[in-house]
Amino acid sequence: MKYNVGIEFSPDPAGRFYTDGDASGEKFREEVLKGKISSINAGEKLTIILDDGVESYGSSFLSEAFGGLVKYGYFEPKFLLDTLRFEYSDPEFKFFEDRIKEYISDSSFASKEYISTKESGSDN
Repeated sequence: MKYNVGIEFSPDPAGRFYTDGDASGEKFREEVLKGKISSINAGEKLTIILDDGVESYGSSFLSEAFGGLVKYGYFEPKFLLDTLRFEYSDPEFKFFEDRIKEYISDSSFASKEYISTKESGSDN
């Protein structure tokens, strides 16, 4: 399975929380990554295309999106590192792949309770 961030999510992925804008790391994690990773069959990989239509990634976006998968207890680091693959034609994007892997490896599994920053728009 492949997912192209620049085409399918945003050409300008930025910010940590929903409150930071429409292309935040929290939104990417909650609305894209969790579902894509959960739908993978045993032994399959999710390839994330990093550079098609994207110029760069902020550390807050990457930390929240990928490190948050571990920090909030969705997936163990080893599982993510075994399951995720990164594709790019621009060799400078190796830097972002390395940062993503670092955020995953350095996060403590289920170390924090997830509380959404998305405004519900309702009174309940």
